[in-house]
Amino acid sequence: MADFRFLPQAEVEFLAQIAYYASIRTELGVRFQNAVARAVRAAAENPAAGARRSQNTRRRLVHGFPFGVVYAVRSDGILIIAIADGRRRPDYWTSRLP
Repeated sequence: MADFRFLPQAEVEFLAQIAYYASIRTELGVRFQNAVARAVRAAAENPAAGARRSQNTRRRLVHGFPFGVVYAVRSDGILIIAIADGRRRPDYWTSRLP
């Protein structure tokens, strides 16, 4: 499995969504956190399997939630660019690309 790291903006999004879902129901926040963790692990285990979003990024869907983990494949692993809500501006995260 490749290493992974979150951009600070992606980590903030992730934590905010956990808090949002937990405010609805505690177990919903836990389910979201676990679903994102599974998507990140899948991306790290097989980086090329994610759907291509741009020339330099890929996306793994978060099972059970309208989110995707957007990441870039790097020589040292994957870089999580966004935990993107699929119902909002689709490519708002492009300004984060290094």
